[in-house]
Amino acid sequence: MSLHPAFQAYLDELNPLVEQAVAAGFQPTPESARAALAGLNEFAAPAVQIARVTDRVLEGVPVRVYEPTPGAATDLVYFIHGGGHMAGDLDVYDFQCRRVAAATQMVVVSVDYARAPEAPYPQGLEECYRVLQALSAGVDGVATTGVIHAVADSGGGAKLTSIAQRVARGEWTSPISRQVLLYPSLDYTMSGESMHTFATGHFLSAERVGWYFDNYFPEGTDRLYASPMAGPFNDSMPQTLVIAAEYDPLFSEAVTYVDRAVASGAQVTLQVAGGMIHAYAFFETKIPEEIEALYVDIAAFLTSER
Repeated sequence: MSLHPAFQAYLDELNPLVEQAVAAGFQPTPESARAALAGLNEFAAPAVQIARVTDRVLEGVPVRVYEPTPGAATDLVYFIHGGGHMAGDLDVYDFQCRRVAAATQMVVVSVDYARAPEAPYPQGLEECYRVLQALSAGVDGVATTGVIHAVADSGGGAKLTSIAQRVARGEWTSPISRQVLLYPSLDYTMSGESMHTFATGHFLSAERVGWYFDNYFPEGTDRLYASPMAGPFNDSMPQTLVIAAEYDPLFSEAVTYVDRAVASGAQVTLQVAGGMIHAYAFFETKIPEEIEALYVDIAAFLTSER
């Protein structure tokens, strides 16, 4: 389908500004990337109220716990935020964690992993894994069923699928039952067709993706081996819903990932968000109907009988 009218209007305003900045010699920095992602909160709707929200530390890593029904045992959702492995934190993604908690009526635990370039690969990934292993015993006083799911967007999806990749290699273990990947980053080689089709002019650019990866990986890292899209896959992987934005440089790698996972016997489903761009979940006030539908779909997947 066509690009959503709200995003067409947004990009018509944004792209000339980006071109002017580039022409003036602007060079991105970690600080500017973090500020830009945080700035998307201007499009957020009023924060969803959650009964109890507390900050904690698990395995030396800050986390934020959302309890929609304190005292009532629910499944737990582990949330890993995106941001190119460089941007994003507990506050930037607070709106989305509140949405997930309200939609699913499950406890949500958001992790504030160390970010590149100060903490290059695989430090942030390993922190996410350590927190995952500590979840069951680490949320003292929070009522849960012991069942763990996960939700992640963009670079957080890379981390979540990298955990599944290492489990499939026999290196790690994971308690995750079901997981939702929202416009995930899955191919560190940037070889997908959409990386070229939507290289510029669609919010996230191929150049910016490459810059993120260059800051994330130490020199000499085998990026193909690190890419979740490269596998391995097997039928013991968590049940997975991949939601891919149609006008996203990362779109084709999501398609390839799902195809390869399904071929291995894994229960992985692709859902295409028609007319959407990368990071569209941030734009709550621009596309309210699509955002409501997004969280209905996430909740339906995580709560359905399967």
